[in-house]
Amino acid sequence: MKKGHDIRQMLETVDNDSKNKRDYIVDLQALKVNESTSTFPNLENNTGAFSHNLTDHALNQLCGRLEIGTQYINKCLPVSQKLVAHNLNFWINRRKNRELMIRTYDADEKSHVRAVLSNRYKIIDAHHILNPVLNKVMDLGAEFKYSHYDGDKLNVTAVLPKLEGEVEKDDIVQGGLTVTNSEVGNGGLIVQPFIYRLVCTNGMVAPRYLNRFFSKHVGKIVIDPEKDTQWVSIIDKMQKQIELVSNPEVFQENLQKLKDATTEKVTSHKIVEITKRHGVTDYERKEIFEKLNHYLGDTFTTSKYELANAITSIANDDDKSDQRARQLQELGGLIIFTHNPMQIRI
Repeated sequence: MKKGHDIRQMLETVDNDSKNKRDYIVDLQALKVNESTSTFPNLENNTGAFSHNLTDHALNQLCGRLEIGTQYINKCLPVSQKLVAHNLNFWINRRKNRELMIRTYDADEKSHVRAVLSNRYKIIDAHHILNPVLNKVMDLGAEFKYSHYDGDKLNVTAVLPKLEGEVEKDDIVQGGLTVTNSEVGNGGLIVQPFIYRLVCTNGMVAPRYLNRFFSKHVGKIVIDPEKDTQWVSIIDKMQKQIELVSNPEVFQENLQKLKDATTEKVTSHKIVEITKRHGVTDYERKEIFEKLNHYLGDTFTTSKYELANAITSIANDDDKSDQRARQLQELGGLIIFTHNPMQIRI
């Protein structure tokens, strides 16, 4: 697995970031887009509450709220921010007025608009969940294998040495869990089973529908999360799901599916179909075939287990971003735990 961030440093970063995050409920027609000297234009509120440059993600979300295709805006962006601002302001003034949540990071030269969301967005941020997650995981005697936080997304992955089994002779795996959360509209708070292969330190994530906890960021606006019954309930359910994932019976079920996958066959033609459907690049496909001791274009048959391990193995490569590594780990789990990976997207 990729190394990830040091837990202690991540806790400090999360705490510092929480002091600089600001959220505003504003009317759509109270927004204005201006040119900036940065790569992306500036978004301001007519009350003067904020005036920050958009990120690429926030710009695309604003386009979505205005029902504007992002392809045209992204084509204009490197040529003329004035044209981009004109287009966005034109549609801001002509769309039906409604409330939006603008999520910002306000820290001098690092200030930016990080998300443009519905006013029903439920705030569950890293500093709300990280301590409850870490406390529960440590109570279970888990070992942290990976952690990542980039200001907007959180990923904590741990294994439980007590959940250990042999898939094939000398091929030991451990059960664990992974907790992910997005603060900018890219997904909810999710707890999922995780499988860690000791022989090559690969990891795979069980599909999202399998023994998972999922909480959408939708609900009433919260001023003080700790006094909000819905928020308290979400944290309680999250911790209970962490306990459930650590159940030996759940691990044994997943272990049996890994064993079954060693005898389930998949052809090279099917591998190409699956990887194309799930957005695997040509270069990554070539890497997967090499991990299987074949060249792209060869005709052969392998097991689902070997295919999943080949995919999760390339997730460890240094050139893979944390997000891409996660997608490959999820694809590996999809191949193991679903009857037909072609029918489900990660």
